Amino acid sequence: MKNTYLHVAGVVIALVLAGCTTPTSRTNTTANFEWTSPTKRILIVEPDIQLSLLDAGGVLEPRADWTDTARGVIDKGLREHFGKTGTEVVSAEEPTEREVQLMKLHNAVGVAILTHLYGPQGSSSAGANQLPNKGSALDWTLGPGTAEMRDHYDADYALFVFVRDSYSSAAKKALDVLTVIAGAALGVGIIPAGGVQVGFASLVDLRTGNIVWFNRAIDGMGDLREEAKDERATNQLLKDIPI
Repeated sequence: MKNTYLHVAGVVIALVLAGCTTPTSRTNTTANFEWTSPTKRILIVEPDIQLSLLDAGGVLEPRADWTDTARGVIDKGLREHFGKTGTEVVSAEEPTEREVQLMKLHNAVGVAILTHLYGPQGSSSAGANQLPNKGSALDWTLGPGTAEMRDHYDADYALFVFVRDSYSSAAKKALDVLTVIAGAALGVGIIPAGGVQVGFASLVDLRTGNIVWFNRAIDGMGDLREEAKDERATNQLLKDIPI
């Protein structure tokens, strides 16, 4: 998980430096959104969320209390969204070992999508990291093993969510102020590195394993540590989701 976060962080830094700071969603153009049950039923896989404290040395210290709060905020937002669309929601409680492996696979595939579809060139042009056999198409899959999840939960689609966020400690903020002052004295404009909220969400067709919708969200303003209703994060994660 640590390596996944570091990889995502590297991609995000490139995106921010390139000015691509707005969430961008993509849909598989060959996907047909069909339901086998009278009511639309979607599986929400337990979101993979981690919030950390960023200390003066730039080291991330995971905070379980903040992470638990963030899970509650995201879970509430997801359920409210699908409640408005008339979609029935089922949670992946006590996942099997196979399902846990699929969650890990999703994270790896999500990082690959970020790398190859959301490079510094931006989403509106062909990025330098695009794969020759895929180009700009959302042509990624978790494989047919997802059919087990479909049978287990009786759902046609599953939503996977990955979020990482960090918040500066008091010492880090004080150091940032000194850094800016020192830079000003030297005539150099210095922007200290702070925490950035990064996440992605995938909608997977459990019959095929194909990712039929994917969205990347980057935010330097949101705060998931608060119990107060934070629609910002959910709205960015679910931007233009087709259900």
